[in-house]
Amino acid sequence: MAVPTFSVDGYGFPEGLWYQREEHLWLNPSEPDGAGRREIIVGVDAIGVQALGDVVYVQLLDPGQSVLRGQAIGSLEAEKMVRPLVAPVSGSLLEANGEILAAPRLLNTDPYGRGWLVRIRASRWDAESRDLLRGAPAIEEWVRAELKAHEEERS
Repeated sequence: MAVPTFSVDGYGFPEGLWYQREEHLWLNPSEPDGAGRREIIVGVDAIGVQALGDVVYVQLLDPGQSVLRGQAIGSLEAEKMVRPLVAPVSGSLLEANGEILAAPRLLNTDPYGRGWLVRIRASRWDAESRDLLRGAPAIEEWVRAELKAHEEERS
């Protein structure tokens, strides 16, 4: 079954995900476990993928490490740039997507599916998720502002 997606100026955004504005990451949180923790799958959103260009190399930290929000947990190398991958939430790194390490262009061809990057067990989801966007109206407003800012930079 396909995940419903809405489009903003040609960029697709699956519904039900949370979005981290500054790094252009999407987050897909699980339901909380008995201790209130969530497992979060993290990837790059459509605008971030387009800004990167063709991804040629992905480097990610090994699972089992504790990470803090804002800490570099890897890097993405593309034809246009190399940029750090920054943890959008604090917690334990549970998994690095081995498929993306072997085939980095999955980030370009399937960013919301097989092109996911890491899975983190969030330790401070309730506090840290407050800075994330969720829901079509908030995401549309953010995307339109981002696109306008990029257009103004080019002028």
